[in-house]
Amino acid sequence: MLKKFRVAQVVTSINCEIGGPAISVPYLAEHLLYEDLACYLLTLNYANKGKQTPVNCSINFHSHSVSAIIPRLRGFSFKLQNDLHTLASTSIDLIHNHGLWMFPNLYARQAAVRNKLPLIISPRGMLESWSLKQSWHKKWLAWFLYEQRNLKNATIFHATSDEEAQSIRKLGFKQPIALIPNGVNIPLLEEQSSKEVLVQRFPQLSNKRWLVFLSRIHPKKGINNLLYVWHSLAAQFPEWHLIIAGPDLIGYQANLEVLVEKFNLKHQVTFTGMLSGNYKSSALNNGDLFVLPTHSENFGIVIAESLAYGLPVITTKDAPWEDLQLHKCGWWIENNQQALYMSLNQAMNMSPKERREMGLRGRNLVATKYSWNFIAKDMANVYRWVLGDENTPNCIQFDH
Repeated sequence: MLKKFRVAQVVTSINCEIGGPAISVPYLAEHLLYEDLACYLLTLNYANKGKQTPVNCSINFHSHSVSAIIPRLRGFSFKLQNDLHTLASTSIDLIHNHGLWMFPNLYARQAAVRNKLPLIISPRGMLESWSLKQSWHKKWLAWFLYEQRNLKNATIFHATSDEEAQSIRKLGFKQPIALIPNGVNIPLLEEQSSKEVLVQRFPQLSNKRWLVFLSRIHPKKGINNLLYVWHSLAAQFPEWHLIIAGPDLIGYQANLEVLVEKFNLKHQVTFTGMLSGNYKSSALNNGDLFVLPTHSENFGIVIAESLAYGLPVITTKDAPWEDLQLHKCGWWIENNQQALYMSLNQAMNMSPKERREMGLRGRNLVATKYSWNFIAKDMANVYRWVLGDENTPNCIQFDH
């Protein structure tokens, strides 16, 4: 019988408007319960970033409210620090830290080192070259103050793609890497929200085909390129409507709205804000095509989600999704406006039947490769291997 190890997941935020790890980490913790692990989840609650992702009641959940000043102090929190140290000294066998550059990530390393616990670090895309160039002066300071030391103390790394594993190696780290993608829930399509759910809120979407973008409203996501290309295509496809859905955490949407006005696209572009629950389900379940012209993704969970709903996907080669090409469920393109134009033009000229067939291939891909059940089993095997209770899993890569 397997020993019931106790694992702590540490992530700065699980507020839903943050996206990425804020969504995937609670799901990982929940599905690890089915692998007979005791799970702890430690985080901060940024009330101004939306509700927290729901957490299974069987998880030992530790969430500390953020004061008005903490957002400017990169998650500085004595309460979280003390809580983590107490648990590490009494209740935890292993710490799994998600993300970089924030104080909770520092606390994870300190607690692991002080209590001689294994430390797994998931960079979550934050070591990709594009990401490292953003706010580089702040990251340079954090690197020398604590982040380099955090990474050096990792027992192993977790990467969600080959590309992310290569980014870790390029920085000179020699520890083993567990290559495990993010998971995704596979929806029952017949139980999902109707098109009318979103149309009632945005009547301009009625009787249109939906080109869906769903992610943070951020320069990293390439939305400006999408609007330039849409300007060239919109007149050719008057029955299509571009839905740009996602939270605007930095005020970037105003810049994009200027482009929409300049290109006279108001009748074919709708900014919905963040969509969740039935509204998100309505967009993905009834969309005709998904697009994410991103500049950098370590995985791109929204791509997997879209495929799970049977949507064909267009994304750039700055997202690790060669599977779109290999499994003929989308377009994996160079990151430039010409390639985006050509792929959108081809996709929208297809018949609905052809797009549905592509989408079904994508849904089958996600069900067989990215289901949370498979992902959690691989991660649990990694934990047990690190703790000396399992043979080396197939997902482990060693530096040669």
